[in-house]
Amino acid sequence: MKRFMLLGILAVLGFAVAPATAQTVYLHGGAGFPSSSGLNDAYKAGFNAGVGIGFPIVSQLEGVIRGNLDRFENDLTGIGNFASWSATGNLKLNAPMASRRVMPYALAGGGIFRLGTENAYETEAGLQFGAGLNIRTSPRANLLVEPNYVLVFTEGQDTQYFPVRVGAAINL
Repeated sequence: MKRFMLLGILAVLGFAVAPATAQTVYLHGGAGFPSSSGLNDAYKAGFNAGVGIGFPIVSQLEGVIRGNLDRFENDLTGIGNFASWSATGNLKLNAPMASRRVMPYALAGGGIFRLGTENAYETEAGLQFGAGLNIRTSPRANLLVEPNYVLVFTEGQDTQYFPVRVGAAINL
């Protein structure tokens, strides 16, 4: 567990040293769906919102630092809504352009997740994996559609959920 947390911290810090070379700004939001049984039993679909910056590493590989909020509505009385705040460092592998307008990609990373209800938050390490499409809308902007799988290493049973992010990637 401590290794994953250390890995997440190193990933976030490693990407944090290069914001001056940022080439892309990401803004996104969308729906989120709980997956792990404990989360799925008590909460229903919710929303997510986030921002990120991306910078090139090599030809089709990009480093992306993200901050996200994923929130799920409560199905039970007496329990608050569940929220997950995260700061992650990710690697984004852009596939060769299939056409001039559409570019698929894969994304994987790790980071720190602050999750819980109301005043009962805990901080844990986690991973996220995703794939998506960049759809060119102008020479400097893309629409992005990105389903993700998030796994947070919590004590007892891991927390898992599927955010579907829709947003914009703006090239600087």
